[in-house]
Amino acid sequence: MIDLSDYRLAWQVYLSVGLVAAVIWCMLLRRLSVPVLKYWLMIAGIVFLFLPVRHPDMTELWVPSAGAAVLTIFTDGLEAAVPMLLAMAIAQIAALAAGVLLPYVFTNSAGNSKKSTSNKVVSQRAEPDIGLD
Repeated sequence: MIDLSDYRLAWQVYLSVGLVAAVIWCMLLRRLSVPVLKYWLMIAGIVFLFLPVRHPDMTELWVPSAGAAVLTIFTDGLEAAVPMLLAMAIAQIAALAAGVLLPYVFTNSAGNSKKSTSNKVVSQRAEPDIGLD
């Protein structure tokens, strides 16, 4: 049996290192000019790192899906890893959908307010008097 304090410590270490990796990943991707690709890759990387699944042998324990799927394929074969791979595939499809929708949500809310404020500024601007009359 696994000691729960060691289990919690392992998850704390994994989440803290994963958070650093996710921040670095997002910082690398923020330079991309295509918003759909940028948001999709950010979300997909975070989902890949942090998606938990049940341990195949001890169902009361949660494990990171990517590492558990690879280790299960090596030790028990592909058939045993299918539930984990299925969960990862569904999460990646959801990440793709979120990556497609997020740029539209951010550009519509920010784009409309920028256009309306720029029109107000242009309409209120007065021409300077240069004194040639």
